[in-house]
Amino acid sequence: MASKPDGNNTNSKSGFGLDLADASASENKKKAKSAPKLSAKAPKSKKKQKKAKGKKRADPSAVIPKVVSNRMIRRVGIFSGIPTLLAFLTIPASYFVTEQGWAEFPGTLVLFASITFLILGLVGVSYGIISASWDEEIKGSPLGISEFRLNLGRIQDRRRVQKAERQRLKEEQAKTEGKAKTEGKAKAKQASAKAETPPSTTEATESQEESANS
Repeated sequence: MASKPDGNNTNSKSGFGLDLADASASENKKKAKSAPKLSAKAPKSKKKQKKAKGKKRADPSAVIPKVVSNRMIRRVGIFSGIPTLLAFLTIPASYFVTEQGWAEFPGTLVLFASITFLILGLVGVSYGIISASWDEEIKGSPLGISEFRLNLGRIQDRRRVQKAERQRLKEEQAKTEGKAKTEGKAKAKQASAKAETPPSTTEATESQEESANS
């Protein structure tokens, strides 16, 4: 009669253990299913951050209006593209002329002409940008001499302002560093003076200060 309850107890215990095992397995499965969802959401946040960074970086390029940028590209193509094309065509053209017997050119002269056209092409890039009209409503002259002078003056003024700003920041930094050095020296002197004075004198000075404050 006593053995039956033991058997029932063992069965109930084993059954309770299996139930716990099943519950823990189901919880592990739920966690495993929920884990990929969190990992899938992480790349989206990274993509959003990349898009936000891209937008922030794209803001400075919007400073130059589209009309002005197209005008600059057009003028660069004219003032830089034509001399560069002539630089590449100088050597084949001279060879063709000498082969036809129309004229003979020394090799040094041909190289000098080609290099000169290349230099003009490089100069034409900067001239095409500066000689363009930076005002949206004003188209500017074909050669752009007046626009070149105006824009060059603007660039020089901007450099002067930046130089003055840098000088001002350097002076302020030097002043703050000087103040910090003087304060540090004063504190060091006070600490050394306190260390050198005997305790009796320090107590007397402290009592004098307290009496003066009262």
